[in-house]
Amino acid sequence: MDVVRSRAFDFVETVRQLPDAASILDAMSRTLGQHGFDYFCTSYVAPLSTEQPREAVLAERLPAGFLDMYSEAQYVWHDPALRHCRTTLQPFRWFREAPYDPEREPRAVELVRRARDFGMVDGVVIPVISPAGRTGQVWFGGAEIDLPERDLPALHLMALYAFDRVLALRGRPEAPQLVLSSREREVLTLAAVGRSSDEIADALTITVRTVKAHINSCCKKLGAATRTQAVMIAMRDRIISP
Repeated sequence: MDVVRSRAFDFVETVRQLPDAASILDAMSRTLGQHGFDYFCTSYVAPLSTEQPREAVLAERLPAGFLDMYSEAQYVWHDPALRHCRTTLQPFRWFREAPYDPEREPRAVELVRRARDFGMVDGVVIPVISPAGRTGQVWFGGAEIDLPERDLPALHLMALYAFDRVLALRGRPEAPQLVLSSREREVLTLAAVGRSSDEIADALTITVRTVKAHINSCCKKLGAATRTQAVMIAMRDRIISP
């Protein structure tokens, strides 16, 4: 098992016991600081009509003054990264892979510049769908990121678990849990250690189509939007132990 994925599993086990959001951010920093991630934020992509913009932020460790500036300027309505979270469930680089038109969206250009002024030049955004169906995101960033693309799945798992744990600490009620079959647990366990659908099919001597059917069934039973979120929930609830 690669080092980053191993650290991700250690992170999950550590975060399970942490009592508050600040401790979760500390754990993120210890695990990811060596890769250039100095700042972290978990939030919904937009406040509800009954919320102030700051209330959409669940936990953050950002440069001093940045969140005040961001809120006062109401950048939440012009942030291309938050907008992109509504179109994908896959991790993406911030702002590199969050499309915007510099000529038509001067406020987005302004936000990118202001973020750089605060030392936030590069980062990764992980879109998340909460149990209530609300779109959120986990952001990891810094001045210079050194994380190979092959390590993004491990980062994805960590982000989903951190978001889920922060919600739990805020008093989110537990969703009803359905029992997975032994084969579904086998499939999810192999997915957790980074096996592709083809590799899982070979290991279990089943078809790729059957693997995907098991993954879809796991997602439905666990209330997950993606394979990675299903893995996170199964690990959280100790249904699987990779």
